[in-house]
Amino acid sequence: MAEDDEIQVADDGDSVDAMLAEWRSEWPELDVSSGEVIARLLRAARLLEDLFASRLRHPGDMPIANVGDFDLLQALRRSGPPYTLTPGQLRQALIVSSAGIAGRLNRLEREGWIERGPSPADGRSTLVRLTEEGRASFDRAVEQHFSLERDVLSVLEPEERTGVADALRKLLAALEADSS
Repeated sequence: MAEDDEIQVADDGDSVDAMLAEWRSEWPELDVSSGEVIARLLRAARLLEDLFASRLRHPGDMPIANVGDFDLLQALRRSGPPYTLTPGQLRQALIVSSAGIAGRLNRLEREGWIERGPSPADGRSTLVRLTEEGRASFDRAVEQHFSLERDVLSVLEPEERTGVADALRKLLAALEADSS
């Protein structure tokens, strides 16, 4: 299918329904039932990441370049005063490589979100800290972010949200156990 082509979606369905219908038509014996969940998780994750990234770069405040930078800033903010972690603690919290974290730290420092300095406890160690301006700007951004998340989930009834959260917790716990 060409990139410009639109996926045909049934009136009461979504793009995954259309994709699964195409598979069932093309290869009826192939069991594509896993796509009912997996394809929807992946598609929803991509659409949410795109939505969140576009909102993070809003004018009028310190823009956040991408969702990965937002995650790093969240880890620092969640750590509590003085909003300081080592690069190793950030790598562990974010599950990214040293190179990945270094690039984020360089960009966030250039943009005024964070500052780095030696650890007073161990001069060989570096500490990453949210700047005052970075913390104030992030606090505004994170409030808007969680408001957006609530808006996105408003299409689900409270009991549906609980059911989805419970099912995803079970799936994620199994996946995390398999990856360790």
